[in-house]
Amino acid sequence: MTRILTVFALVFCFGLSSFAAFEEETVLLYLFDEEVNDEATDLSEFENHGEITDAEWTEDGKIGGALVFDGTSSLIEVPHHESLLPGGDALTVEAWFKPAVFPGGHPPIARKGSVAESGWGFDTPGGKIRGFVYTAPGAAAVAEGTTQMTLDAWHHVAMVYDGAEIRIYLDGELEGDVAREGDINENEASVWIGKKANESVWLNGTLDELRILNIALSQEQIQEDMEEGIAFAVEVTGKLTTTWGRIKSEIRN
Repeated sequence: MTRILTVFALVFCFGLSSFAAFEEETVLLYLFDEEVNDEATDLSEFENHGEITDAEWTEDGKIGGALVFDGTSSLIEVPHHESLLPGGDALTVEAWFKPAVFPGGHPPIARKGSVAESGWGFDTPGGKIRGFVYTAPGAAAVAEGTTQMTLDAWHHVAMVYDGAEIRIYLDGELEGDVAREGDINENEASVWIGKKANESVWLNGTLDELRILNIALSQEQIQEDMEEGIAFAVEVTGKLTTTWGRIKSEIRN
């Protein structure tokens, strides 16, 4: 009996450590599972909560709930925090997105500041994904996608910067890349979700499972998030007791 309990404990601990492998590296995580009004709740340890304007919560997300952006006034503004710089020469942005319309311009999934403030961004010009990094004001490198997303269909989108290149992924497959070296240019601007900062360019569609990390995920890790969802191990008593925050294994088509 003791041996069985020991094996169970080891398996549980291994599962816990691997299941939450990127918890400390996650600097923003919006799952949108609970109904929201004016605040997007960040489940990372940094509590980068965002102010919601004119976005409507829906229970019909890719996995659980999601947030609908209307293409005219919906946005989330996340105040600057040093965690959102985010990590020198490493960054990952990933989300599920279901486009309703392909607006003109560069409707953003998320971006750090305006063009003048020169940070990083991940957007959707013409229904194609595009990721960019500035290593200095005016010095941008841009990875451009070529595949247009399908309207009213869920797509997993991701952008990665590892200090050597920018890579963008659509539905787990490499969609574009470009060489770029150096640290991401720092600024103290907000992160804008669903709107291009200082410009009337808006995202039109539904977002779910938005996460920003201060490391560069591999393609395999991105595919795992896409196929199995995101879940954290969370402390529930303030002491040593730990349980699963949410196991997101039933992904809707």
